[in-house]
Amino acid sequence: MRPKRRKDFAIAIICALPLEAEAVEALFDEHYDRLGEYYSKQQGDANAYINGRIGKHDVVLCYMPGIGKGSAASVASNLRVSYIGIKLALVVGICGGAPPPPKYQEIFLGDVIISDSVIEYDFGRQYPGGFQRKAAIQDTLGSPSQEIRALLNGLRTENARSELQDRTQQYLHILQQKGSRWRRPRVNDILFKASYLHKHYSHTSSGCYCSQGDSPDDICKEALEMDCDKLKCDISQKIRYREISGTIQTSIYIGPVASADTVMKSGLHRDEIVSKENVIGFEMEGAGVRDNVPSIIIKGVCDYADSHKSKSWQAYAAATGASAAKAFLEIWRPANEVICERMMVQSKIQIPKQPLFGD
Repeated sequence: MRPKRRKDFAIAIICALPLEAEAVEALFDEHYDRLGEYYSKQQGDANAYINGRIGKHDVVLCYMPGIGKGSAASVASNLRVSYIGIKLALVVGICGGAPPPPKYQEIFLGDVIISDSVIEYDFGRQYPGGFQRKAAIQDTLGSPSQEIRALLNGLRTENARSELQDRTQQYLHILQQKGSRWRRPRVNDILFKASYLHKHYSHTSSGCYCSQGDSPDDICKEALEMDCDKLKCDISQKIRYREISGTIQTSIYIGPVASADTVMKSGLHRDEIVSKENVIGFEMEGAGVRDNVPSIIIKGVCDYADSHKSKSWQAYAAATGASAAKAFLEIWRPANEVICERMMVQSKIQIPKQPLFGD
């Protein structure tokens, strides 16, 4: 049954890109409202919403006007004005994956990252000797509640995570039946050495200055806009390589996620932050949401946060992220919901009458 009021919605899903929101909406089990036709919104709220049901949860899907922490913070703030009953927000979409150096054994393109904490890595001080991230009270604001932490710890067990991955795969298959855009791209998964830049290594045109130096600043615009196949990136510079296969299952990883207004496109800087902060992914919205509403980031990996970024994997990563979000909501049971269920069960139990005066 469709909720009667906005305050009856407890789950929000926030997406920065239309592609991400389309993947989430395609997995709705029921649609209630589109862009406020039925539920409207509070005066002054600039957000755009779609309401529906995912499993047993009534959810409100929020479209962001743009990427970044500032936009995310504004959306989350407006959300709390119109939807005062929100208890959990899922930040769903795509991100850069960060396989831990030096072995780089885990996290492939299309895998899903779930945050247990958010590191705002561009928040700090710039000294003559370099940038230092500020470790202060701000770093703990909006940290996951005890309820969220307990569930995430439960999902770290092999059996629970395996079940979550299986459910994610099932929803991914359903989504892929609705459109070919959500299928795995016919592109090989290559992780290059962190020091190997995505640029021309020979003179190509009068406007190219890639060969003038080895700095990321010496990459021409043409090279930045080309994918690795067209640019002919040297496969011998790879760290690892995974060929196209129809049998690959999505893996899910839980850990700290780095969030900033800067798009991470440097393998060397990526590895430096990973070594310091132990993060497993890079994205741009989580830090803006966390201080406004309890939240979890659930995002599919579309690149390795290096200069070899490509849009080829974005739709597939959006699909795996949306599928994992739906699988997560299947097992999400807020404490107040559990209490209500227990009260309902107890009310149905017939308490035997006590005999009077020993009869």
